[in-house]
Amino acid sequence: MSAETFESFKQDSQTEYATNLASVEDIPIEVALKNASEQFDKLVPTGTDTQGQSFFDVLETGSSKPVGYLWLGIQNRFDRKVVSINDITINPAYRGRGLGKSLMKLAEEEALKAGAARIRLHVFHSNDIAKRLYLSMGFVPTNLDMRKDL
Repeated sequence: MSAETFESFKQDSQTEYATNLASVEDIPIEVALKNASEQFDKLVPTGTDTQGQSFFDVLETGSSKPVGYLWLGIQNRFDRKVVSINDITINPAYRGRGLGKSLMKLAEEEALKAGAARIRLHVFHSNDIAKRLYLSMGFVPTNLDMRKDL
């Protein structure tokens, strides 16, 4: 991913995360955007040069127009190497063409190259399309956050 594309990806990633976070946490979008920015800066302080982070563009054949992104992070958890899918996005106009599955396969290949024992990801409960993709790729749910508003 180029530095120019990274800036667009960063903006899109933060906005998407903040939108979901604001909905789930029932907080103002401004608060969610601030949180998203802070989390992003913490995880990726030097952009694409941040050690342990990998960024990929999904490019349209022919025009090389970016139509999606993949962000992977490598970390050690409980004495084993784990790859986290921090963001995976396909432009809605390009969904249903197998690009999501291709990105998930790329994530697996990169995890194996890194010597990882596991791949992790977070998905918001309302994202049924993504959940179906992840389940079809062999992912299993590990946690369930619940709340009750009073």
